[in-house]
Amino acid sequence: MSSTVPADLPRMFRPEPKLAAVPVQPSAKNRETLPAGPPARTWSFLDRTTGNMREVTCLQGCVVDHKLDRETPIHPEDVWCQTDSSDVHLPINESGEIEEFRVLGAFIRQEPFSRHMHERVPHAQVEIVDDHFMESLDPDGLATVILTLEAQLAKFRAVHAQLVELREQGRVQL
Repeated sequence: MSSTVPADLPRMFRPEPKLAAVPVQPSAKNRETLPAGPPARTWSFLDRTTGNMREVTCLQGCVVDHKLDRETPIHPEDVWCQTDSSDVHLPINESGEIEEFRVLGAFIRQEPFSRHMHERVPHAQVEIVDDHFMESLDPDGLATVILTLEAQLAKFRAVHAQLVELREQGRVQL
């Protein structure tokens, strides 16, 4: 089998260009610089479906205030923990007027009593733009998002360089 790829092969069948690997765990070198976050908390709630008390240990770094969860009967599926997300806002013209939207936020979430097993373990959520999320990402899924955004960022840098060059050449009048 030949190792060359025909140029007219549809994009979906062409191999992706090699990108730098994204580590899914911190290296020993930089592990001590990662923020520890708040310690895990253990608390109890009254299970609305059974009437029994249930115990929960929060996700390490959980920033959710579980006060109402502890004070009123709730469905176990409504219990969730989440780490902090650093919000970034950019001006976006969505409907003819410029508005500030939250973009590219990321946090870890865990839903210990979820009906979906993959949500019971810590997973990443990525907010692309204002309440539009990529949910339940495992480490490989989040690494894929990171690699995709890195590739797009490289394209942004090329467009920026081109813009700077064109302005320097005086091809674009201000």
